[in-house]
Amino acid sequence: MKDSATKEYIKLKTEDLLDLEALCAEYGMTAEELVDFHNRHCSISELLSASLPKYVEYIYIPSDKFKARDNRLLKSTVLEIPAGSSDKVYGVIIRFLPKNLQIHYKTNIRRTPACIELSKEKTYVNNQGIDKIIEQLFEKAEQVLYPLQIDAGSNGSMQRILNKEDISQRWKTECFPKLKEYYQSETTDRILEQLDQAYADIDLKKDLFNRNIFYKLFFLPVYKGYPKFFSKDFLQIYFSGLSRDARYEIEYSLNKEYTRGNKIVLRITGTEEEDAFNRNKPKGKVDLLYKFERETREIFSISGTLSTFDKGKEYEIDFQVYEQIKNQSVLKHQKNTK
Repeated sequence: MKDSATKEYIKLKTEDLLDLEALCAEYGMTAEELVDFHNRHCSISELLSASLPKYVEYIYIPSDKFKARDNRLLKSTVLEIPAGSSDKVYGVIIRFLPKNLQIHYKTNIRRTPACIELSKEKTYVNNQGIDKIIEQLFEKAEQVLYPLQIDAGSNGSMQRILNKEDISQRWKTECFPKLKEYYQSETTDRILEQLDQAYADIDLKKDLFNRNIFYKLFFLPVYKGYPKFFSKDFLQIYFSGLSRDARYEIEYSLNKEYTRGNKIVLRITGTEEEDAFNRNKPKGKVDLLYKFERETREIFSISGTLSTFDKGKEYEIDFQVYEQIKNQSVLKHQKNTK
């Protein structure tokens, strides 16, 4: 609809047949209120009835209602990558079904025009600290990554690791000798050898980050244009419990309006692609909701589920990332959002 403003009302030109119900929902009015206001300002030939609406070229809307809605509308279908600097803490909760395994942790993300720097706090499994030897080994080895400095492309995807030399040096001089001395078995020796190869040039092992659901979704290339607030693409997700990827045909839907909390909303939905293994069988689904800050377009939260099937059994990842106040409990947020 095109508009022409006056002091008391906005005269909207109807592009298609008048959908009174949709119009009322857009401007927060009942059908009676909208029709009554319209009839008080229109010409005799434009009079409407709430019960029997007819085609009219123009509809008259209270200017305050129009301005309120206009303030909630996105003015562009392009979601631009954040350009400023910030320092945020995010809570991360990931639940794997049917194992009923849950991990949670906090990650600190500092954004500058030059890079995104991440650090990660202690990981908890089913609300408990890690106690198994192999898990402890991986946890200690992972800390070598941080601080991790990432060059994000114009679409928000992980392009390259900027401080790979620092990470390699930390591994060689600080972490590897201590772990080698502390963990002594054939299994741990084999794991440490693989880690040593990976840390020699971590930038060549970016595929390992793609297997990590947090990095995959937080650095998903969502900063782009959405013609008519819509886009299609493909998404590949690694299911660690199955040691394989699932590939989905997905649709991006960018909400035309900001939320009441002034957030930009992007929904990603999709269905697993059909292949020789799942033909005529149940398919996995994707349903993710991204929320961005209105002014900075930084990620405020990501929530949703991803699923696949194996031998008739459904495997699901329930994923939550959300900005939180420093020192706020990750699980407190989880309880508040159930």
